[in-house]
Amino acid sequence: MRNLFTKITTFFLLFALCLPLNIFGQALTKIQQQALDKLVLQSPIFARHFYGFALYDPNGKLTLFQKDADKFFTPASNTKIFTLYTALKVLKDSLPVLRYTKEGAFTIFQGMGNPMFLHPLFAQDSVAWNFLNQEKGYLAFSASNFKDERFGNGWAWNDFRDDYQAEKGSFPIYGNLARFQLDSSSKKWRTMPAYFLSTLEYDPTNSSTRPEILREEHDGHFLYNAACLSAASVNITTPFKYRPHLVCELLSDTLKRKVQVWNPPVLSNTWSTLSTPLPDTLLHLFMQESDNYIAEQLLLSTSARLFGDLDINRTIEHAQRSILGSNPDGMVWVDGSGLSRYNLFSPRTIVSTLEKLYQEYPSDRLFRIFPAGGVSGTIKEWYKGKDGKPYVFAKTGTLSNNHCLSGYVRTNKGRVLIFSFMHNHYLGSATPIRREMQKILEWVRDNL
Repeated sequence: MRNLFTKITTFFLLFALCLPLNIFGQALTKIQQQALDKLVLQSPIFARHFYGFALYDPNGKLTLFQKDADKFFTPASNTKIFTLYTALKVLKDSLPVLRYTKEGAFTIFQGMGNPMFLHPLFAQDSVAWNFLNQEKGYLAFSASNFKDERFGNGWAWNDFRDDYQAEKGSFPIYGNLARFQLDSSSKKWRTMPAYFLSTLEYDPTNSSTRPEILREEHDGHFLYNAACLSAASVNITTPFKYRPHLVCELLSDTLKRKVQVWNPPVLSNTWSTLSTPLPDTLLHLFMQESDNYIAEQLLLSTSARLFGDLDINRTIEHAQRSILGSNPDGMVWVDGSGLSRYNLFSPRTIVSTLEKLYQEYPSDRLFRIFPAGGVSGTIKEWYKGKDGKPYVFAKTGTLSNNHCLSGYVRTNKGRVLIFSFMHNHYLGSATPIRREMQKILEWVRDNL
């Protein structure tokens, strides 16, 4: 019996030794540890600000390297990693576009946060469009299920004119952005949607030498300056003031049928919900171009799927309690996009969520959704691989004086490692920091 036990033990030991090392994970050698210490801990660029770094092997479940990885940093758009995971877990492969009920001759509909309706970068959402176009009776839009605010907690109040801070809404339309173009020869304006042409006025008091189209925070009129008229071309995109009445006016103008606001309480408790497939093209734009509008609307759609009402705070609380599970250090998570400086995450917590994504979804799909070094998105000009083959698939996060990069690195030996770099409170440009990170990630690629 003892000889049999010895033979079985020997067999399994030899079998294990024959397997590739990276199936189990491989810790750093002393030489590798010293080399990475020098690159990370002795960097003269990193020494001037607060930074954290974590490098993790998901196959062996080994932490290979960490520096202040348990400390909290402002993540900026690294927050979108948590939004992505939450949306994938709840929405799965479908996106709710609207829900409706009947009251007498009226068909009352409510938005479910769908960011794609009439968005110029996506194919027409035929589900919502066909319903609104073909439904018999009077159409009435109710916004009573929107329990959120137009901006997230901690957003910059004076960025309301910037296209990266479109207002949130239950039934977004045209990406909640107005697009203005001026034909240089005819000096005629074109707008998308066409509705906004009637809201465009000349402002003789704006003496800026740069072409500008501005509006007051709570005003629906847009004012262009004289510099627009002398410019070779003008192509300006800016958020409009989102409100239910405007949604109905835009729908009426586009559908060529009357849509009105429904202000009374909706008496019916029976709703029918329409959904459309959740396309990866939406997730690509969201992650690769770091689209804040899509990030917020995805969390609102997640809320609509979970609760019927649209409330990002409630969605985040649910995600922390029931979806994300335990994480190493806790978090402060307040919005979907990372525009808020109230968000606080540690590199280890970001790595833990990246690991969940890696374990639960095909890596090929993840690597298509994330920006790819030298190929796509916000890292198209950085982290270029050899012969054009990307080795870094990662999400950037940038606010003034803060820059983060978290994702996956594929090594020359075929290993996939997870990392999170977080840099806060530096002065000047992020370019030197990007160069240092690129140097470190190239070393990881070539040596691990």
